Amino acid sequence: MAAVTYQTLFSLTGKLLLPLLGGTALGFLFQHHAWATFLWWLAPVCFLPLWNGIRTTLGKAFGSGFIFGFGTNVAGLFWLVHTMVHYGHVPWALAIFGDFLLSAYMALFVAIFWTGTVFLRRTLPSWGIPAVAAMLWVLAEGFRGILFTGFPWNPLGSLLFGHPPFLGVASLAGTTGMSFLMVLVAGFLGEGQVLFLEGNFSRAVTGCLLPMTLIVSLWSFLGGMELRNFPEEGPSIRVALVQGNIPQDRKWTRAFLSHTIDHYLDLSRQALSEKAQVILWPETALPVVLDDPPSGLGKKLREITDFPVPVVTGTLGLVRTGKKERLAFTNEAAGFDGSGRPVLRYRKMHLVPFGEYIPLPWLFGWLRPMTGITGDMVAGKKPVIFSFPVGTGIVRMAPFICYEALYPSLVRKMALRRPDFLVVLSDDAWFGHSDAPYQLFRQSLLRSVENGIPLLRVANTGLSGVMEPNGTLLGKTSLFTRQEVTITVRQNRRATFYRLHGEWVFRLSLLFILFLLAWSSLGRDPENPKERTVS
Repeated sequence: MAAVTYQTLFSLTGKLLLPLLGGTALGFLFQHHAWATFLWWLAPVCFLPLWNGIRTTLGKAFGSGFIFGFGTNVAGLFWLVHTMVHYGHVPWALAIFGDFLLSAYMALFVAIFWTGTVFLRRTLPSWGIPAVAAMLWVLAEGFRGILFTGFPWNPLGSLLFGHPPFLGVASLAGTTGMSFLMVLVAGFLGEGQVLFLEGNFSRAVTGCLLPMTLIVSLWSFLGGMELRNFPEEGPSIRVALVQGNIPQDRKWTRAFLSHTIDHYLDLSRQALSEKAQVILWPETALPVVLDDPPSGLGKKLREITDFPVPVVTGTLGLVRTGKKERLAFTNEAAGFDGSGRPVLRYRKMHLVPFGEYIPLPWLFGWLRPMTGITGDMVAGKKPVIFSFPVGTGIVRMAPFICYEALYPSLVRKMALRRPDFLVVLSDDAWFGHSDAPYQLFRQSLLRSVENGIPLLRVANTGLSGVMEPNGTLLGKTSLFTRQEVTITVRQNRRATFYRLHGEWVFRLSLLFILFLLAWSSLGRDPENPKERTVS
């Protein structure tokens, strides 16, 4: 009896430990380490522990998927603990619990992905499972970015940032398509592992390894072709990214406000000496309500509006909202064209939950002190294009604010208006020296490759930089440095397949999976409805 118990315990530990180790290893690849950047290609290998238990019940499949996803997100999102402790002043124990709670929520999507894979494997041939698994993963990531306002952080495809030629597929299928291909490769590896362990070496090679090699080769070829498929270089402009490096605990204090503006003005004058034609300041670089600034700042604000070149800066707005006509803040970008007046104002359309507003205040109201602003912010309702006279022409810029750049469909909506540049204003100071600024940076810059438009990103404490649509990174700054970088950027945009057709991989995956589920339900034996294990 003791031996049986020990054997059962050992087997159960293995079934729990292997998915946890695989998921945690995948999560570590999202962290900012030189070895993680170098070992990105191991991401499909991390899925092998799941395929080790492909023949199991649906309940156990859900558990394995949940454990795998939990490990991935705890490791990939552990920066949350640092942020909550140092900027939210939350006790360590509560911060770790918060990280675990969010990771558990995100793990539910991975659990559904794996449960669906195991379920459909019962009725489909093994050679079709890699594609089915890839579709289910795409749906899990997609719905994670939609439900409850969405949290699309760390999609699997973002690991390919900085890795041409594979990166080039983003212009065809978006980051979603890159996630699909990575899980497709993982599926062929997993099915090959199953056949190999059964002693069926020839089928493992011909049915799995050879198709996988062909897919990777085709992926590399198409990606390389896309990155090279650009028209002749267009006109260039000199753009200055002004990184003020203003401490988060001082930025919002009235006593430090004048010093903050002086910081940005000094760096901007330096940029003018380097022949900058457009100057970009980060999110809330002007932490005041632009229409109602504090007394004594009028002269400094006039210096900004009278600058001889266009300036785009983050600032605040104030609007009346609700039946009681209450005032609420908005997170805005303002553009000045040198004529002394704001050209246009853009209000952030997708706010950060628990950062800029509290969802379900009756449940989470106790977290309000962490937002840093009394009351909830109000979201904008429409995209805006900033048009500036530069040289002998007009430059059109599509502004986004921080977190918005994580939403491919939101950026694409603006890209369809054919701007010359995508512009992201951000303030990542509250992330500190963690993995989060690097994760946000690479995920934001992927929007350039997807839409075929250069992307300019400026952040208060970094990371700032320019991404060209061919995957070339220009002028990347370091974290927590006070500097301005003036870069020559060419307007070499082009219409990509992704920009024209959007999330077609997600839509086709949804249709195909719904068809398979209907087909599987119709083919079930009504006299044997019990859950079974595939042998």
